[in-house]
Amino acid sequence: MFKLDTADYMISISGSDALRELSSPGKSGSMFFLSQDDRFMIKTLRKSEVQVLLRMLRDYYRHVHTYDNTLVTKFFGLHRVKPSSGQKFRFVVMGNMFCTELRIHQRFDLKGSSLGRSTDKVKIDENTTLKDLDLNYSFYLEPSWRDALLKQIEIDSEFLKNQGIMDYSLLLGFHYRARQSLLRGGSLPESILQDNKLAVLSEQGKHETVSPYL
Repeated sequence: MFKLDTADYMISISGSDALRELSSPGKSGSMFFLSQDDRFMIKTLRKSEVQVLLRMLRDYYRHVHTYDNTLVTKFFGLHRVKPSSGQKFRFVVMGNMFCTELRIHQRFDLKGSSLGRSTDKVKIDENTTLKDLDLNYSFYLEPSWRDALLKQIEIDSEFLKNQGIMDYSLLLGFHYRARQSLLRGGSLPESILQDNKLAVLSEQGKHETVSPYL
């Protein structure tokens, strides 16, 4: 369904190269890892979380099969490992949406809420995940893109609602195509509107063309 080669998958997550642990666990206590080729993100799960994924598996398959442009996370595998001596580990393998040949300059985790939704890190770099209140941009999309995006978000949100899932977010990545040549002014020039599908206008009156990753 996701055009994934089984052999490549196994090499990525269980090859001789070690997985890379991300800097900090999530609020749930789960640990996150990246495969060495950056294609997959691995998250440890509690037994109750595994049961949720198994329960929704049939509906999930139907959803991603029906909507090619779904923004719902791509799940590639659900596994359990039990060492000869030690406790069981349950984990899910997901696609890493930031695995691209383009450099991701900024990344956001958006929940549509303002409560506690700002980054409190002193040092912010390209690997910092920013939040809703850190996003000080307005987006200008080509109308057909805008309509398709909003429609897909609505469909995906309804799917998650029907599964009883409420704690989810929209991941957004920016690759700036013209970062060195910011133009000032409160309006977008006609050339950008004609030549690009997406432009961004910041609160400071600067605009840039970007390649978005959702």
